Amino acid sequence: MKRIAALGMILIIMAYLVPVLCKETQKNEEKSFLSALIQNVEKQTESGNSVEQNAKNEGKTDSDVESMQDEPSNQSQTEDAPATITVQTDGTVRTMDLETYVAGVVAAEMPADYPEDALCAQAVAARTYAMYKRAQGTDSDHPDAVVCDDYRHCAAFADLEQDAGELWGLKADTYRERIEQAVQQTEGRIVTYDGEPIAAVFHAASGGQTESAKAVWGTDISYLVSVDSAGEEEYRKKTTLTANEFRSVMLEHYPKINLTGKPETWVTDIEREKSGRVSQCTIGGVTVQATDLRTQLGLSSTNFEVGTTEDTITFSCTGYGHGVGMSQYGAKAMAEDGQSWEDILLHYYSGTKIERISN
Repeated sequence: MKRIAALGMILIIMAYLVPVLCKETQKNEEKSFLSALIQNVEKQTESGNSVEQNAKNEGKTDSDVESMQDEPSNQSQTEDAPATITVQTDGTVRTMDLETYVAGVVAAEMPADYPEDALCAQAVAARTYAMYKRAQGTDSDHPDAVVCDDYRHCAAFADLEQDAGELWGLKADTYRERIEQAVQQTEGRIVTYDGEPIAAVFHAASGGQTESAKAVWGTDISYLVSVDSAGEEEYRKKTTLTANEFRSVMLEHYPKINLTGKPETWVTDIEREKSGRVSQCTIGGVTVQATDLRTQLGLSSTNFEVGTTEDTITFSCTGYGHGVGMSQYGAKAMAEDGQSWEDILLHYYSGTKIERISN
């Protein structure tokens, strides 16, 4: 009887401990993965002030100022935000006000004529990613700075004191004021998961459904799952290559690929994620990951259809960017539909909270 009682006690303890240990292991895997891999903007997307140039990685829209001044019920209060951050720009390390840095990122990453709430959401995402990077500690690519101005690694940055005229011409004063107002209205606020700043990745346009981190980077991240993104289904772009151009690129990366015969026979066995994006396909007898193909061919996204002629191959893509996290074009659509910047962020980053930065 004593043995049976002891065995029963062990089983009870195991039933309690196993789920706890599994959850802790998953959290550690997420942290390790995010530390090593996720960047705020994807390396294959160009940065700038148009939808096609926005990465990440790879917005906020219209909202009444009065409603911004009241603390929403989904925002927690902590301590005051840190005053400064170290930034490597053009190879030089600078210390600047955190909110100045955030304004510079918004200016470089999102069209300034987007709705106010879209700009506000972008400001919070930029601030969140900066705090996420600071929490990760020293970065070997810029050991003396928390963040850098390389969109392929951290986020693009525009010095509004120097670059506003070049960015916006005659509208420089108007657009600068819009961006600075969005930053002011969200000052000190970040997106958190389990009390920690998230890797607030974003991208230009999802094409109607964002993608999960699992599908793109191979690891489940609790707050980076696929969600609907209405109002941007029309975003499409075609990339056409001659048969010889396509053959040359593919052979460079896959020497054993067989691209004889007509182009219509080259791409087969296309597999898709639930979002509609291609996960992998077979090209000339070789299995190719869609994320690799996108990089190799410079495609706007992995959500594509393939068309051919006798001597060309065309990839018709929906969306722009890796598709993970916040869609900037989707944020614009949500804002135009009357949703707040808080609504936007909580929609794209599942299960998160909006909090003030703690020191």
